Amino acid sequence: MSNTANPNNTKNLRKYLNPRYLNNPIVTGTFFLTTSGIITKFIGFFYRIFLSRVFTEESLGIFGLVSPVMMLVHSICASGIQNAITRFVAASKKDKTSEAYGFLFTGISISIFLSGIMAYVIFNQAPFIALNVIGERRCTPLLRICALSFPLATIHSCVNGFFYGQKRASVPALTMIIEQICRVCTVYALYKLSVEAGANVSLSYICLGMLAGEFSSAFLSCFILALRPDNKNFSIRRSLSCNKGLSIISLALPISLNRVCVSLISTVETIQLPRKLMISGLSTSEALSVYGVFSGMAFPLIMFPSALTSSVSSLLLPSVSELQAQGNNKRIRKTIYLTIGFCSLLGIMCFLFFFIFADFIGELLFHSSIAASQIRALSFVCPFLYLSGALCSILHGLGKTGITFAFNMISIFLRLGFVYFVIPLSGFSGYLYGILCSQILFDFLIILALKQYLIYDKM
Repeated sequence: MSNTANPNNTKNLRKYLNPRYLNNPIVTGTFFLTTSGIITKFIGFFYRIFLSRVFTEESLGIFGLVSPVMMLVHSICASGIQNAITRFVAASKKDKTSEAYGFLFTGISISIFLSGIMAYVIFNQAPFIALNVIGERRCTPLLRICALSFPLATIHSCVNGFFYGQKRASVPALTMIIEQICRVCTVYALYKLSVEAGANVSLSYICLGMLAGEFSSAFLSCFILALRPDNKNFSIRRSLSCNKGLSIISLALPISLNRVCVSLISTVETIQLPRKLMISGLSTSEALSVYGVFSGMAFPLIMFPSALTSSVSSLLLPSVSELQAQGNNKRIRKTIYLTIGFCSLLGIMCFLFFFIFADFIGELLFHSSIAASQIRALSFVCPFLYLSGALCSILHGLGKTGITFAFNMISIFLRLGFVYFVIPLSGFSGYLYGILCSQILFDFLIILALKQYLIYDKM
């Protein structure tokens, strides 16, 4: 009996040592993206510490006022189009590579057109936007430098969407690392040159670093894309199609509208936040400093573990789209359960870590008691924050983009209500309460949507 059992044991051992799931694109893609995400977050972590030592908290607050404008432009020009490219490339037939490339270059054409318009408007109207919209004249040079990076960022996003659709996550992972390295090295080099020359260190160096990072990532993405001509007879001009453009726009529009509305309200939120803090009793400098600690220290630190969930989110969209095209509801349901379990476990572990070690981290890394208190308060958001991105990707993969738009609007209006009505009474803690309540509501609504459409779906 032992002789007959040995072949089976050997077979089972080989199956265990070489599991089929290791060849799964989600697993390998998640590995590449997670590795690159950890590397970039690690670099960015020390980069944030460097910025906190070089620039004042008020200066970081001024730079934080520009971020919503950049998010708004990206929402208009790239975010929805990238998701649409990913979904159409994932659903295209493997024997028709020209179809996938057609969606890519059609999407790039639309994105470049939109980003060119936005770059022209913001570069020329930067003084007006800084003074009358943002309310801070010192944002003018920052806006102009950021405007130059818009076309580069859209090209990079579209090409990444193509590789995500092909389940070749190693390329976006590599460009992510190169972008971060070029950004940090550029800022550090400018800082050292200024110190050696005895000149003032300008806040514009951060934007110049972003411009250098976007240029390097866009160039590398296009270079890698040009190395693999899957179809020798392929022509970019022939690949452009009005039908493909309409398909991309129809899918991208709800996602872009979602992101645009969120970005617009976030812009209002960011502009109003220092003003409401001043109503609560802080001076202008103190209000910008508190916001600078949040946007430049506490919140980026809380987002550090999201490198793992972001990797999963990027690959869930094409995988769920493919499963939906196959009609495999069982696998989709299993994916939902695994996503909720994994993200919830990660969030709880991070909550415990940040809550317990908030004082130690705040003082050691940033030398700021304000950062320590904000980190402890934000730790409660971790279980809900890490879950929302992955669940949104599942809904987008199912084509339910309109649902996420509605849920985002509900949650962000709730947070904006805290900014207007709670901050003047309780200070910055009112904003942290708003983040927590809106994030809980958002996750609850998404789980309800997935429960309605999938979990109890009859096979």
